Amino acid sequence: MDQGFLPRITNHRLSRFCSVGVVATLVHAGVLSLLQAGLNLPRSDANLMGFVVAFMVSMAGQQRFTFNDRLQGKRLNAPGLLILFLINATAAFGIGSVAKGGFLILLPVLPAVINYLLLYLFSGSTRFRS
Repeated sequence: MDQGFLPRITNHRLSRFCSVGVVATLVHAGVLSLLQAGLNLPRSDANLMGFVVAFMVSMAGQQRFTFNDRLQGKRLNAPGLLILFLINATAAFGIGSVAKGGFLILLPVLPAVINYLLLYLFSGSTRFRS
């Protein structure tokens, strides 16, 4: 049953989304630390690789754990995942380049809100399922 354009945010779905986000964040931090400290990669390269790995963990978790009911046992297709990745990366990069002082809190929050809304919309659309 479609709830319209704005998603119906339930505590259950939101807590699952946040749980997957925490795991992805820990993966990002772990990969970043491992590549930077262990392999002496520059911070920017290690951060990019950490972001990509964390994005994959997040997408797998969100599809299997958070939005499985809306996907009806299917997965997001490649175009849907690419669009999500590009929007996420653009939002994170854009906010990261302009956020100063007190606005630094927006760095993880705004991309997460964008990600939640897009995942909700994409998971309900047959166009983005395979």
